[in-house]
Amino acid sequence: MKSKSQSLKRKFRSLAFRLPAVFVFSYIVLMVIVMLLVYFHFRSRMMNEYTRMAEGITNLMAHELDPSKTVEYMDKNFRMKEYNRILDRYYDLMYNYPDVLYMYVYIIDEEGEHVVFDLDSELGGEADPPGTLREIDPSEQKYREDLIAGREIPAVAGDTADGYLLSYARPVYDGQGKCQCYACVDFSMDYLKHQDMVFLMELFWILLLANGVILVIDIFLIRKNVVGPLTKMAACTSEFAYETEADRFHNIQIMEELNIRTNDEIEDVYNVFLSDLKEGVYYLTNLSRAKITIHDTEEKLDRVSQKAYVDALTGVGNKTAYNKEVKALTLDIVNGRGKFAIVMVDINNLKYVNDTFGHKAGDEYIKGSCSMICGMFPNAPVFRMGGDEFVVVLKKENYDDRQLRFEQLLTAFLATYQQPEKEAWERYSASAGMSEFVPGEDKTVDQVLKRADDAMYEYKMKFKQKYGSYR
Repeated sequence: MKSKSQSLKRKFRSLAFRLPAVFVFSYIVLMVIVMLLVYFHFRSRMMNEYTRMAEGITNLMAHELDPSKTVEYMDKNFRMKEYNRILDRYYDLMYNYPDVLYMYVYIIDEEGEHVVFDLDSELGGEADPPGTLREIDPSEQKYREDLIAGREIPAVAGDTADGYLLSYARPVYDGQGKCQCYACVDFSMDYLKHQDMVFLMELFWILLLANGVILVIDIFLIRKNVVGPLTKMAACTSEFAYETEADRFHNIQIMEELNIRTNDEIEDVYNVFLSDLKEGVYYLTNLSRAKITIHDTEEKLDRVSQKAYVDALTGVGNKTAYNKEVKALTLDIVNGRGKFAIVMVDINNLKYVNDTFGHKAGDEYIKGSCSMICGMFPNAPVFRMGGDEFVVVLKKENYDDRQLRFEQLLTAFLATYQQPEKEAWERYSASAGMSEFVPGEDKTVDQVLKRADDAMYEYKMKFKQKYGSYR
């Protein structure tokens, strides 16, 4: 029992570490979830703001263009006053939006992107001059069919050789509603990315500090109101002893001294545990008394049970015991384990002994005959079926030696019969027959008993023919 108490103590000690660990892990998971939700919300809001800004800039760019002159802008470009005026207006837009990295106008068809305006090329960058044909940007390849058809596509963001960019292309339609070109703008999102990381780190430290304070308070309260009382109870149980009734009363005393008063479920557990201890002592006290009563009753029942199955005169099994043995043999037959033989024994001329010498002599005659049967078949169940009839069931080693033992039984009875110097009730005589269970032929024990009875009767007839009446 002490090992159980030590195990309980180890469990509560483990709980003192596992419960705070669960809280710590839960707070970390919650903090990560909050950070991710806030981060993606913040990022989505910034992306939407830049997208709206891009829509406004490209809308202004489209207003400066005459869609019907798009091809002329590309062919004549700087030689046209209108082209240069539009270019100056685009410069003004770029200067008013510091985050704009590129502004350009493309004609997009099956061949690719035809450069019409490209402010970066005018600023000395590596962009292609007007009229240059280039492949559609890889980030926009999935919208290739839409771009060629002149349909609007969503803003595209991603890492490029020029940094993290947000690109937006607005289709410019002529008076017949046909797309003539795209007004495009690229925003540098590096600043946004940097701001995201700064915001994320600030949020991390704020949540870490707040969760740390809350966690310390929670762990303190848990140890004070939950783990602490449970640990005291576990430590108390390690001192329990169960050897005597006095030990159990001592267990109750030291548990009562804890006097846990938390006004919650822990106090309920304590009270239930204390109540169980008291009920256990009461139960064990009554159990000890009950065990004595049960033991006495079992002894009486055993004696009654033995009488129910034992022949009062000979001490061997009676007919009730034989019927019980038949049930066991029948079950063996049903399960294919039938392997036994039955010996039927009938004492010769018991009536003569009773009538001539009295029933007391007759009883001695029966007991002596029974003793010879039991001695010839040791450990085999012997049953007295009636006044002068006995049945022996041969199994295991008795079954293996059945023929030899059966012949020795007949010889022994014949020998005692032929002793004229003894009293009549001491000259035991009996007829016997034996039969084995035959698998496939015998279905019941009665069939085997019937053959044994027939064999006994046949022996009795031969005995009378040879020796005549008794004595």
